[in-house]
Amino acid sequence: MITQIKIYDMDGTIVDSSHRYRANKDAIDLKYWLDNLHKIQEDALLPLAEAYKADLKNKSIYVIIATARACIENDENYAYIRKNLGMPNMFVHRGMHDDRKGAKLKIAAIKPLLNLRQFKGVPVHVFEDNISYLEEMCGELNAYRHFVKKLPRTLKNCLTQLLYFDILALRTEGLPVSLLTGSRNR
Repeated sequence: MITQIKIYDMDGTIVDSSHRYRANKDAIDLKYWLDNLHKIQEDALLPLAEAYKADLKNKSIYVIIATARACIENDENYAYIRKNLGMPNMFVHRGMHDDRKGAKLKIAAIKPLLNLRQFKGVPVHVFEDNISYLEEMCGELNAYRHFVKKLPRTLKNCLTQLLYFDILALRTEGLPVSLLTGSRNR
């Protein structure tokens, strides 16, 4: 029986792909991103990836990766997830010619799932590093918010191990990981 649904964003949340990211004005430089897709195996896992992997092993948790990445089934993105994270129960991503905003894309794919009988009333948790996506998704999906804060690259390396051990300690004590990543308020 499914007792929780956990939705993980990918970039900046469970995966560090910043080496392939460049801003073009106030948005991602999509051409640069796609031109550097071949560097995907250099993406690094972030500490929250350990919680994601633990959730995958728990049969009572339905795990979703919801990303704004443009993917084609079984492309480099799928290969990276299989190799480094494990495939979720559901993988939400944009198609190659989908220009919807990320939150709209994610909501459109996930909301119908929540109307299925087996998911009625099941708590939904969203882990996201984009606060506007997080607010929109949680409002539409009636979900718990878990804001994943971005760390400067120099701090990331120093804090990665500490954060990982904090997550493990909270799990061992039976406390929700949300104490570390954000609010439990809906």
